[in-house]
Amino acid sequence: MSPVPDAKSDARVLETLRAHGERERAVVAGYQRLEESSNDEAIKYLARLIIDDEERHRQVLEEMANRLESWIAGRTVGPSTPALVPQVDRGLLDATHELIHLEHEDAKELRLLQRELRYAPATSLLPLLVELMLHDTEKHIEILHFIRAYSG
Repeated sequence: MSPVPDAKSDARVLETLRAHGERERAVVAGYQRLEESSNDEAIKYLARLIIDDEERHRQVLEEMANRLESWIAGRTVGPSTPALVPQVDRGLLDATHELIHLEHEDAKELRLLQRELRYAPATSLLPLLVELMLHDTEKHIEILHFIRAYSG
């Protein structure tokens, strides 16, 4: 059974997505100013990592809003997030199972590296970067579990 559109709710969500996307644009501009104003290469490097994330967030928010607007208007507004078509796909299930295993192995290696870096100088970016990679690994595992849930 398809969900029944709720015009008021959909309009609120669409407005929230669009507003948040505009705030992301301002956030990116702030980080760009930080990057440009700093003479410290490490600060520039970290600012660039954040800028890349924020730009991706803004793109995803826009695609989400376009998907919702397409649904509300009954016409394609793009670019948008793709529609999910649940289906049983044994090959996809096997691939996600293997990737989840690999991501868990990656997390173990990163935690080991994290322990090895515990005495790194306070000025070292390495512990922070490993921590950020661990967060990404957790995100990847969550995405893979989502794929598995809709593939089997």
